[in-house]
Amino acid sequence: MLPNESTPSSDNFVSREEYERVLSENKLLRAVLDQLPSELVVVDPEIRFMVVNKAAVKDDELRRWMIGKTDFEFWERKNKASELSKKRLEGCKQAIEQRSDYNVAEVFHAGTPQEKHYIRLHRPFFENDRLLFIVVYGQEVTELKKSEARLILQNDELEKVNHELDQFVYSASHNLRAPLLSVKGLLNLIEEQGMEDAARKRFIGEIFNSIARLDSTIKDIIEYSKNARLELLPVRIDMEQLIRNTHEDLKFYEGTTVMMEWSVSGDATFYSDERRLKSIVHNIMSNSVKYSDPKKETSWLRIAIEYSPTNCILTFTDNGKGISPENQLKVFDMFYRATSERSGSGLGLYIVKEMTEKIGGTIVLTSTLGVGTTLRLELPNWTNRPVA
Repeated sequence: MLPNESTPSSDNFVSREEYERVLSENKLLRAVLDQLPSELVVVDPEIRFMVVNKAAVKDDELRRWMIGKTDFEFWERKNKASELSKKRLEGCKQAIEQRSDYNVAEVFHAGTPQEKHYIRLHRPFFENDRLLFIVVYGQEVTELKKSEARLILQNDELEKVNHELDQFVYSASHNLRAPLLSVKGLLNLIEEQGMEDAARKRFIGEIFNSIARLDSTIKDIIEYSKNARLELLPVRIDMEQLIRNTHEDLKFYEGTTVMMEWSVSGDATFYSDERRLKSIVHNIMSNSVKYSDPKKETSWLRIAIEYSPTNCILTFTDNGKGISPENQLKVFDMFYRATSERSGSGLGLYIVKEMTEKIGGTIVLTSTLGVGTTLRLELPNWTNRPVA
């Protein structure tokens, strides 16, 4: 269906009677045109309808009325304004000017909330340099567009996975080999004759520390792997108890004491993926202990829990060492460590971010070097999901 807002003389286009006569004499032609799955329209040089098949317009009476009319008149009859008419007119003009096929992409709703995508091919036919008519094919490509969008998304995900895999292989091999090489070197020293007991004890202590670093890295890699492949399993979460348990587990972590306090507001039952949430909270709270500031008289961590029917907002604020602005942009990267003062795999905050996004949440970090750090998580309440 093609537009022409002018009203030229009707002498040069096929009349309705002529159109009906031609088709009545050729029932096979009518059957073929109306059985085509694609929309097919033929317009004359004045861009008036000569042929309209059933795929283009299902209503028989409307289709007969359209012969000799313009697309503009068609939409006028339906009491609708359509920007598509201008695009279709432009498509015909371009095809005539180029004397070749011309494609136009269309997006419209057609009375439904869902978008529909079409490709219109305009093909002009000439005889001795005289334009006879233009055939316009319309093919819906909505599913093709959806598949294309999915393919682009999957390709982006694949590129991300490949990039992360490269980082993972390089960094994981280093993080796994470094403690092993350290242990190997220390064992060689211990084997030396005449070593004093104090030195031997110190080296054995270093071996245990290296094994602990190796174990920590392996645990983080396992957590990363589980997050990527395990299904989400929503259960009712007692956030206060989860935080108490985590605080108890970290009481003697890194030989540092951090005072903890928390507040709760709102009143709603909260559902989420418990295994991932435990890992998120543990990583954040252990970082507050690990990177507490020994120069400060008291180290503290304040946790605010805000419940609502739709989400749970967790805010972790500490008075630790803080993070410089340039490092704040990288702390969620795989294997990134902002400091070498403390051991760690560099996967902690990366896992936090990945797991938070996996359960549909968001995370925002703000920090001031020498003052402290705040992490704010907004997690959806899965009250409408299947509950374990």
